[in-house]
Amino acid sequence: MSSIYDAELQQYLALALELNRRVFAEEEPLAINSWLATQVAMLGGASKEDNAVMTWEESFAYYESLLLERAAMALLPADQRKVYDWPWASWNKLIDPLEPGMLVALTAGDGQGKTILAECLAEYWARRGYRVVFAHFELNRGIMLDRRAARQTGIQRRVLKAGEFRGNELGIVKEMGARMRQWAGGITYLHTPGWTMEKMLGTLRALRTENLCDIVLVDYLEKVSASPRQQKLYGNNQNQREADDVEQLKNFGEINDIPFVMLAQMNKANKTASASTIDRTGMRGAGEKSEKANVVILLHRDKGEDNNYSKIMDVIVDKNTLGATGAFQQVMIPERFDVADLKN
Repeated sequence: MSSIYDAELQQYLALALELNRRVFAEEEPLAINSWLATQVAMLGGASKEDNAVMTWEESFAYYESLLLERAAMALLPADQRKVYDWPWASWNKLIDPLEPGMLVALTAGDGQGKTILAECLAEYWARRGYRVVFAHFELNRGIMLDRRAARQTGIQRRVLKAGEFRGNELGIVKEMGARMRQWAGGITYLHTPGWTMEKMLGTLRALRTENLCDIVLVDYLEKVSASPRQQKLYGNNQNQREADDVEQLKNFGEINDIPFVMLAQMNKANKTASASTIDRTGMRGAGEKSEKANVVILLHRDKGEDNNYSKIMDVIVDKNTLGATGAFQQVMIPERFDVADLKN
């Protein structure tokens, strides 16, 4: 028996032992499923079959092929290009389109507009033809759909919530539905309160199999529950557990070529900081999260003397592995749960 064959058998033996340990530890079935699927995807180590190895000579042919693909894409009309660009010119000016497996961390304090911005991103990508998954750990489905209707129709949510329709609100919402159903893509809303990361990734894996998962937004990381495995490993250390969640998210995205946008909270010390002083170190558990993120974007709105947030939002690109960092401003439209670029 060859040494290579022996090494492969050792991989299977180690996998079997770990699977046996997890079963007898009574981990959640979905957690075991998620872990096992990841391990199976990586079996065989750095073999030619799993596409991990690219030789020096192969790298040149691969890159030439990649450039030809990009050239062919550039010749297509804009609405036919499969590109994860951004809804706003201000973002596109500074940040390149997302690529498969990339992780974007979008962080801000409470009430700054993280979820509104994520909703705008999800609907833009759905309109562009992508199957978006929006995993929301906090807001219920009714609230999410109210906010969507307010954004797409201009009808205030309080009117939609009250149900006392005195105009053509129902007709306008019906027209909105007909229009949005014509989009080339769509959004799967995944309501996940109390879910562990393993459970969420197991569901994403199933949606990926059904061709319903091209890109994922997670709102928000700190709401993910601890799994039995994490409780045993990390106890009450929430930063270590959240770092493990990000590691799972990043690995899943890279293995499956899925970009992720992860919303995250600022720590207490930075929730009241100014736009000129905040940076990614203010993100809760910042070291572990920012290391794994390809792009880190901070949002900030000042509070006025009336204790209300300003509609002017500072957007700070504090880490960008694809290009430049920088800052710019946008307008938050809270009554419509919308975001727009400043007019020149």
